[in-house]
Amino acid sequence: MAYILPVNSGMLSIAMGQEFRPQLVCATALAGCIGCTLMGLLSNLPFMLAPGMGTNAFFTFTVVLTNGMPWKSALAGVFTAGLIFVFLSLTGLRTILVRLFPKGVKSAIGAGVGLFLTLIAFQGSEGMGLTVDNPATLVGLIDLSGDNYDSSKVWLSIAELCITGVLLAANIRGALLIGIMFGTVVCWIEGAARGVENSALGYPFGFTGARTSANGFRIYVPDAFASAPTLDGLAGAVFEGFDALSDPALLASFWTAVFTFCYTDLLDSSGTFIAVAKVAGLTDSRGNVPTKRQNMAFLADAASSVIGSMIGVSTVGTFAESSAGVADGAKTGLSSLVTAGCFFLSLFFSPIVSAVPPLASGPILALIGVTMMSCIKDMEWDNAEESIPAFFSIVVMPYTFSIGYGIVSGLLCWLVFQILLMPIRLIRKDDPFVRFKELLNDLFQEDSAEPGSPESPEQLKEQPKELKDSEVTEDQAV
Repeated sequence: MAYILPVNSGMLSIAMGQEFRPQLVCATALAGCIGCTLMGLLSNLPFMLAPGMGTNAFFTFTVVLTNGMPWKSALAGVFTAGLIFVFLSLTGLRTILVRLFPKGVKSAIGAGVGLFLTLIAFQGSEGMGLTVDNPATLVGLIDLSGDNYDSSKVWLSIAELCITGVLLAANIRGALLIGIMFGTVVCWIEGAARGVENSALGYPFGFTGARTSANGFRIYVPDAFASAPTLDGLAGAVFEGFDALSDPALLASFWTAVFTFCYTDLLDSSGTFIAVAKVAGLTDSRGNVPTKRQNMAFLADAASSVIGSMIGVSTVGTFAESSAGVADGAKTGLSSLVTAGCFFLSLFFSPIVSAVPPLASGPILALIGVTMMSCIKDMEWDNAEESIPAFFSIVVMPYTFSIGYGIVSGLLCWLVFQILLMPIRLIRKDDPFVRFKELLNDLFQEDSAEPGSPESPEQLKEQPKELKDSEVTEDQAV
């Protein structure tokens, strides 16, 4: 998740000003540190938190630049949305909302997030650069010929992808970390040896010729080893933002922003939560995490957003990259605490951490997408009632570049199907509300003893009758 430091700080600095870039790196790291610590201690789940990539774009380009709201007032909107989520988490209402998701859509969320991450990984702005815009087909493969300046970055990313994939296939622990270190070190060596004038691994994509005259061009070589963390101008700015809301013209935009922050965090974080938990084997047979742990995880997520707004960043949420730790065997909150420690260290070593290039993080995102696809291995694809809504949840996420839109499309599709199937079920003398009753039964049913445990009631019911009979016979024999 090191990439979130330069990317989030760069995104928010567009709204707040480039002079706040160093402070935003520290604020992002501190928000991630606090969020991961709360998640590990409160829920004991391996989920990583940091300022979200979707909401930071909404914060910058819609709330501040388009609607004209001062960035401090936009932070006040994040703060208000966080308080609403704290209330929903403490009362358990957020868990209830998530458990009302149909089982098929729950399973599909992980696969959709996987494709979404892979799409990000393939892009050129902050990824491998494998795909480019194409006016005829919308998207196409980049020119990999030797005379194309950008091809060197793509080939290095492909090499890292292959090396990391082989390490994963060989069950080498820490394969993802080894892979990203390989790509990063190669970039550092090349950039330091050849300099800005001759570097072939700089960003962004598409620069040719006199690259030194381009202000946006950068090479990923650390310019310092460490620096003192600072939050000057950001810490506490959220409270100044409430003062500007005395202007009636800003109130409508403010509450619209609050609603959108709530909506996106509920769907994106909850969707990622379900997806990663399923990949980690932390869900029961109905796709749910035990209620107590889930409530505490949601509380950690909500509290992190409140604290994050107070130190100057947009909404903090659960990251799909949590599955990277899961892929390496993480099952408990220890993984979150380790990530929190890394975020804390990055407060002092931000020049090094911020120098991780996109071509090194892109292949890792793509391989994380592979692990996320395992969520649909048990999908009932021959059951159109479940598979069609699930399919739309999967494909809408990458095609609209939004996890939230993908979840909404699946839920709406499922709801429309159930309404239209009611008269058909009545004609067939079936219960027209059977699926809704199943959801309510799932909502109020007791949690399984442990996710994946053989003592879970559903798994006991699924045991063959012969096995149960044999167990009884053995007991009688004793």
